Amino acid sequence: MAGEHDGLDQDTMKFRSGAAARMAGIPVETLRVWERRYTVVGPRLSARGQRLYSVADVRRLSLIKQLVDAGNSIGAIAALPLEALLAARSEIGTLPPLSIAAAAAAQSMRVVLVGPALSGRQIEQALGEAAVEVVGRSMHISDAPHTLRDVQADAAVIELPTLNDTSADSIAGMQRACRLPRVIVLYRFAPSAVIRQLRAAGYEVARMPANASEIAACCLALLPRLPTSQTVAASTVDPAPPPRFDELALSQLADASTTVYCECPRHLVDLIMSLGSFERYSAECANRGPTDEAIHRNLERTAGQARALLEEALVRVAHAEGMPLPPNVTTHS
Repeated sequence: MAGEHDGLDQDTMKFRSGAAARMAGIPVETLRVWERRYTVVGPRLSARGQRLYSVADVRRLSLIKQLVDAGNSIGAIAALPLEALLAARSEIGTLPPLSIAAAAAAQSMRVVLVGPALSGRQIEQALGEAAVEVVGRSMHISDAPHTLRDVQADAAVIELPTLNDTSADSIAGMQRACRLPRVIVLYRFAPSAVIRQLRAAGYEVARMPANASEIAACCLALLPRLPTSQTVAASTVDPAPPPRFDELALSQLADASTTVYCECPRHLVDLIMSLGSFERYSAECANRGPTDEAIHRNLERTAGQARALLEEALVRVAHAEGMPLPPNVTTHS
């Protein structure tokens, strides 16, 4: 099918069933069964009667494959619209996915390529046509922390011919060392359990396509456009003041006698303790790695600000009720 993959126009690029199945990570026989029994996609036919699949078709097949791997029945999800498939996948621990249109419209996207099969200039040229800039390369994942440490990139595409129980640690180590927000893993052979493990850890995982054009198309289908909020979120909320109450002081206030019929002090204590717990949880998430660090830092600060407001409200209620405050609690307003 010469010329079919020359450009990267998302509306015109088509793949035969074998290529589409490889990119979606399913056997071609499974694709045929899904089409015959469930009409999962509606491929077009070439002049010779061959089935041709678009990037959107491949993306849909990949989503369905991931949901089936997670335990969903193919019959229950085959007819779901794209939005429902995306929502379902977001609930199984993968990165929040974007639509094909958003992925195709990726602007100023900077990627690094890791692996010998990704070193060809054809892949870089094909990605460049879709406004994706290759800013670094490494032949092996073991070399990447050194060769790519100072490279600023939005995502990495990693080629791993086989996946095993140690793959997740290798990928996570490279991601931390290079501070990469997103990672796409392309493999040739892998146990289903390892694939599920990597997807649950937040990585995009797909079977390695056969040629440069298919590799580029696969990357475009999986690359997200980083939301602006992730790059600015940490600076939009001021740091929260430190807690004014420890857990012992809060418990004492919750147990103190009060004339307030609706038990406002106790409810305020419950809210403050819950917000404090979520504040600490968000901080832990932010410290686990660069993936979504900014948004978790934003959540940490937002929860802290809300906690501080409720602490001030608790001080006012305590004063109004004549409830003693611990000696180390400040009473500024």
